[in-house]
Amino acid sequence: MNILHTETLKKWGGQQNRVLSEASGLSKRGHHVIIACHKGSVLAEKAKNEGIRVYELNMTKQSYLTAIPKLMNIIRKEHIDIVSTHSSVDSWAGGLAARLTGRKLIRFRHNLFVPGSSPLTNFIYAIPDRIITVSAAVREVLAGRKMKKEKMTVIPDAFDPSVFDTEAADIRQELGVSPDMPVIGNTSTFSDVKGQEYLLQAFNIISEKYPCILLFAGRLIEPSRSRYLSYVKESLRDRVILLGHRDDIPQVLKTIDIFVYPSWFEGLGTALLEAMAMQRPAVISDIPTFHEFIEDRVNGLFFKVKDPEDMAEKVIALMQDNQLRQQLGSNARAAALERFTIDRMLDMTEAVYKEVLHAA
Repeated sequence: MNILHTETLKKWGGQQNRVLSEASGLSKRGHHVIIACHKGSVLAEKAKNEGIRVYELNMTKQSYLTAIPKLMNIIRKEHIDIVSTHSSVDSWAGGLAARLTGRKLIRFRHNLFVPGSSPLTNFIYAIPDRIITVSAAVREVLAGRKMKKEKMTVIPDAFDPSVFDTEAADIRQELGVSPDMPVIGNTSTFSDVKGQEYLLQAFNIISEKYPCILLFAGRLIEPSRSRYLSYVKESLRDRVILLGHRDDIPQVLKTIDIFVYPSWFEGLGTALLEAMAMQRPAVISDIPTFHEFIEDRVNGLFFKVKDPEDMAEKVIALMQDNQLRQQLGSNARAAALERFTIDRMLDMTEAVYKEVLHAA
């Protein structure tokens, strides 16, 4: 199959990771996969590094109409069979380009934001041959907008077990952190919905009982950096490590003793899946999305949403219970291997593509 993925966003996150993982994986299976994305995006750089053909376009709300003929030319030049769109703007441009060239169209939906109700939005969601959502929670949001469930397929994000290897080395020596110093951490992209401010507030409470390090791996620039650090007592700020964007996430996760995921609005949670893959015991926001694959005190430990005190209590409980930490980590890894491997995701995606391609 010849497949075109479109993606508008310039930043890097779980959504862009999904695009790259699928493009790379299907390319290795013999499919011809290309990506059309925004000029200067992180996705463009990473895809090129993996040998994937990339077309860099200017796709914004103001310019998406000019991208349509360019995408149509790409579709014809590359003999594309299926167009897969991911963000709102590229779904307008890519969706219309696919329909105008008579190609099959897949719309991916990665988040819980409720789509608008304008005629254009309704049209854009009506024209795909299939909608792939990353979780049942996302599917239910779309169903609530009276979109047809029979057009939707849930295919979660995934990880590569050969990359997220529990035998990976940690980076404690690089960071100057001793082997016996507890490290709690988070590897999500920084944003309000990811809830990092609540983890920073909880760190004040945790540190009163247990000296520890708080480690983050996610892009963070001023003035946001200073705002986030303001949640931590000044006397503790030298124990907060802000790594910025890292490409060695398995090694970062190996450094973390307890992973904390305070997101309160999540379509799935790629960072959480990766922590599970690395056998990290996790303390997690109690939101419906995570109940699809987390069982409290079996493969994770829930805390009340946006509640730093309850979060701190659960982290401290794990610090005090080595057996529970090992149990949660081991069960998390097993759950991740059962449901979220890259091969399973690619198998499911290939099946949907073939079904759509061969439908009348």
